Amino acid sequence: MSYFSNLSQFFLCGKSKGDHSTIVWICGMHLFWGIATSMIFSLLPIFIVDELGGTTKSFGLLEGTVTFLSFMAKLCAGFLMDIFKKKKPMLVTGAVLTVLSKLFLALSFNVCCVFIAKSIDRFAKGLRHAPTDAILAEIASKSGFAYSFRYMMIVLGAFSGSVITSLLVFSFGQNFRLVFTIAIIPTVIAMYILKTKIKYKEEDVLVLREKYRWNIRDVTQMPAIYWRFIIAVTFLMFNRFSEGFITLMAKDVLPESVAQFPLFMSGYEILAMVTALAVGKFADKIDQMKLLIWGVLVVFSADLFGIFSYNCYSVIAVYLLSGVHMGATQGLLSSMIAKCAPKHLVGTAFALFYGIEGIALFMSNYFAGISSHIAIACSLKPSAGPFMIGAVASLATIICLCQASYGRRHHAS
Repeated sequence: MSYFSNLSQFFLCGKSKGDHSTIVWICGMHLFWGIATSMIFSLLPIFIVDELGGTTKSFGLLEGTVTFLSFMAKLCAGFLMDIFKKKKPMLVTGAVLTVLSKLFLALSFNVCCVFIAKSIDRFAKGLRHAPTDAILAEIASKSGFAYSFRYMMIVLGAFSGSVITSLLVFSFGQNFRLVFTIAIIPTVIAMYILKTKIKYKEEDVLVLREKYRWNIRDVTQMPAIYWRFIIAVTFLMFNRFSEGFITLMAKDVLPESVAQFPLFMSGYEILAMVTALAVGKFADKIDQMKLLIWGVLVVFSADLFGIFSYNCYSVIAVYLLSGVHMGATQGLLSSMIAKCAPKHLVGTAFALFYGIEGIALFMSNYFAGISSHIAIACSLKPSAGPFMIGAVASLATIICLCQASYGRRHHAS
């Protein structure tokens, strides 16, 4: 265990309030979950459209619905954590459902089966993600870097999954079900880590159960900066439509290069990983709001490339800029939520964040799925539609963040 304690101290730039190895093992679990997710997601849009006869509209509806379910699971888990002061049971339940969902997906024979499998998987992700958010908020003194480190491990897993998927496609062709079956293996490894290596004990926070009794009126204790931040993030989520739409855009521009798409996604993941580490190093030292604004400007650039993408270079630019955006902002969002919330309402703060975010993402994916008509009306390729919506959402997000930043400084003065 001393190795993991030292590794954790090195990455987190200081001492934690809990077991160092727990942080590393939590991030290790997310590494293997990231591998499994990438192995499936990098091919799922093409599997639905080409093999099962679905449409981009059905894919958009599916992604929006299952993403909504994931965030609703996070919402419920967040409230339940503050009510019962229990986290690990939900984490275990989510891990078991993740294994089962991968098996069901490998056996799917129509879009409805994929919908059920993805629904279980996203619901399980919600049950997994919310407890780890709260655990990291409790035991990591450098929360900005802790969340970025976890996101880095998720992306490292996604990168590894993309490479594995490319090798499988080059070796066995577009045998989607084989890839989905092999994706079960990393989820089983993550389950093993959870059962044998995560030493977090609920007894460590029993004092909170005695001192604070949760009430729905506690929501009013959230500070004003929290609500300003939530409004800005709501607009941002309209630019967080599924990465599958990037894949569909790439297929529209480069129809003969399907086998290369997982490699494009690998570039996305490498930049997200490197950016998460770089931003995490500074997240606890400089103005996080400014960092977030720069991250939104990056994804606005990606939207412009997506709208006017007609060659390989512009497609690659969309992948890479989107990766930089995710690396710069994903851990940052969690860190800012954790810092805004009162200690005994961390779960509630994340729950409200997840609920609003889930609704916005559902609408984002649905609108992205039907946006082809807008693009055609503007004499653009159909796959440019989601990026047009994203560009508008990015500008609205930047305006809201600037107003929130100004309001915070004005109040401080």
